[in-house]
Amino acid sequence: MTINENKTVLVTGASSGLGSQFCRALSKDGYKVVAAARRLEKLRELCADINKHGGEAVPLELDVTDFESYSLAIDAAEAQVGMVHCLVNNAGSSISKKATEMTVKDFDFIMDLNLKAPYFLSTELARRWIANGVKGRIVNVGSVSDRKAMPGHTVYGTSKAAIARLSQQLAREWVNQGINVNTLAPGYIKTDLNEKYFDSPAGLDVINKLMPRKRIGTSEVLDKAIVYLCSPDQEYLTGQTLALEDGQTL
Repeated sequence: MTINENKTVLVTGASSGLGSQFCRALSKDGYKVVAAARRLEKLRELCADINKHGGEAVPLELDVTDFESYSLAIDAAEAQVGMVHCLVNNAGSSISKKATEMTVKDFDFIMDLNLKAPYFLSTELARRWIANGVKGRIVNVGSVSDRKAMPGHTVYGTSKAAIARLSQQLAREWVNQGINVNTLAPGYIKTDLNEKYFDSPAGLDVINKLMPRKRIGTSEVLDKAIVYLCSPDQEYLTGQTLALEDGQTL
């Protein structure tokens, strides 16, 4: 595997789920990976496995809701791998409650993690890229809930719709700075975080009743998409949402 010096990516929420798979896929494509999350031991295990297989990855302990920590965190990352050229804003979460039961604390938790963090992490890196003439790439991880209403996930869906719009706004603002910003919006994907549910009778019932193809994807189905959106050679796509959802919203 050849590591490209101009392909360095920071992935948030990298300790499990889609984030860890994004790290693996990008590493295989020659990226130096900064795997960022709160669970440092999980990150160390992930990076050790990537490095064992010929990649280059370093862990970065980062709570994306600690907005004041970004500058120092990126400094620490770049001291190890050089300038970060790509950002994957993957960290996110939801709270499953009816809209009438959501509290202000619940609302703020979801919006801080799903929207405020991508906004300020993107702008922190964009300032560096603009100052250094770097053609950066940002991928915001959205969801098909930006267009498909899901009872119990009103705030989550709202945050993901906002993420799609944020990508458009930032893309337009930086369109002549060489910075491309796009959204990757997966449908239901089986990960280590939800596989027990989707393998259970209740989960299988959801798949059979709600999935047009009676199946659910694994995180690997997003590999080609994340590699494409992050690529420095991907010059022409910006401000767009790529929905990979196997027809789930049809």
